[in-house]
Amino acid sequence: MEVYMCGFNTHQQLFDQDRHHNDDVAGFEMVYRSPGIDVRCALWSSTVIDIDGILVHRGFRPSGSGPVVIEGPRPRNIKTIFGDTSGVLGALSRNGSVYLFMDNLYGSKDPGFQKHHFSEDSFIVRQNLSIEHLAIADNGEVCICTNMASHQRTSSGFSSPLSAGIPRVQSSLSTAKLEIHRFASFEEFLSSEPPTSTCSLFSPLVSLLASATCFTALTVTQEVLTFGSALHPQIHGRSPTPSSLAEKPCLVPFLGGIPIRKIAVGGWIGAAVSEDNDLYIWGGQAGEAKKVNALPRPSDGAEVALVDINGGADVVDVGVGSGHILALTGDGKVWATGEGEYGQLGTGTKAFEEDWVRVRGEWEGKGRVVEVDCGVWCSWVLVDTRQIG
Repeated sequence: MEVYMCGFNTHQQLFDQDRHHNDDVAGFEMVYRSPGIDVRCALWSSTVIDIDGILVHRGFRPSGSGPVVIEGPRPRNIKTIFGDTSGVLGALSRNGSVYLFMDNLYGSKDPGFQKHHFSEDSFIVRQNLSIEHLAIADNGEVCICTNMASHQRTSSGFSSPLSAGIPRVQSSLSTAKLEIHRFASFEEFLSSEPPTSTCSLFSPLVSLLASATCFTALTVTQEVLTFGSALHPQIHGRSPTPSSLAEKPCLVPFLGGIPIRKIAVGGWIGAAVSEDNDLYIWGGQAGEAKKVNALPRPSDGAEVALVDINGGADVVDVGVGSGHILALTGDGKVWATGEGEYGQLGTGTKAFEEDWVRVRGEWEGKGRVVEVDCGVWCSWVLVDTRQIG
């Protein structure tokens, strides 16, 4: 497997300084080649890549830069690695433990993840909560999905009343009390401060993602929920109403009845890929001088748009950054649109692309692209060299 990256590189989070004297990388270049590669986190100033079960940090750290191994739990036991503009903040393990990123772990020069112990009077401990998902929005707000064991159930699902706009799941799982909690900041989440809001969920989540001011969730029933600030309603993919407030997790109506298998968000844009390999996108910031043509236009009353790439090709994967989108079609081709100021589209230029453009790379003839994704101002593709695209 090979991973290729491009985009913003001021902190050498993609490539070392001796390889690129300029800050930005406008065309996809190979970073690593190894049997097992997974880009776990791509922030404004740093990236974390899993290379054959070893976590490698690239980019800014208070104690220095350059690639370095992160000590701590095994990557396969980590569900999510999260951070903000300052860099990596921590990780959430698959058993619900929160680990903090320590740049000088135990007095050594190497960074690591150290388990965080919530105080006895913290909200998490007092409520006996298990954290299943965690995400941090660009505005600093933190959202967690928690589970507290309960067996009070009815034949149609959970015994609690169903809130408007929230899907019900019929399940025999032993988990019952699922909730979404939002905190004003990461510091408040770690302290004994209570959440700013709490909402019930009636379907477990597959993933929870954060964008500029909004959180987007994919449920096990393949439905998409959005919630967050009401100041920028387009990022929700729905128009808030008294029965489906922006602050509450509610379904995206346009996607109702469409089984969704993946979501991706970044900046002011959201995206979803259906089981039928259709791509849907929404969002965009009001008043933007440059506009991605594939995004819905509020002036037409549209909230979500069905995307047409190359005459209706199947879309098997999507990534969203801060103003740009990458899509992978079923024939292994990579397409990009949106902001390219830092070379994040991988086209070899730094132009804004209002329409979809085909992105080519040196992987052609060597392997087949099997995954695409985006960080804040960067992009990457994963290439299977055992397959020829």
